[in-house]
Amino acid sequence: MATQHVDRRQAASIRQVLLDVEDALEALDLDACDTDDVQQVIDKTLAELDNPVPSTATLGTYLNSLARSLRSQPSVRTVVLELDAVMREANVPTTWEP
Repeated sequence: MATQHVDRRQAASIRQVLLDVEDALEALDLDACDTDDVQQVIDKTLAELDNPVPSTATLGTYLNSLARSLRSQPSVRTVVLELDAVMREANVPTTWEP
């Protein structure tokens, strides 16, 4: 059975990738509404990571949403793949790919 929670090391890795996502957002030409939506998902993810035992299911919901939101942007493909890698390492289900 897969781990239901991420450990501190995995949470730190996810946080680092979220910083990269935020940096990538600055480079994108998204309207303010889209940027705000993505930032809200990042904030919810960070809040989940602040829990003593972050849930992989909850993180999966948020992180897959981020990846889906960014996957059509070629300029941030590297960040999306980085997000995917950290999700897999933390045993967070990946459902963002079509």
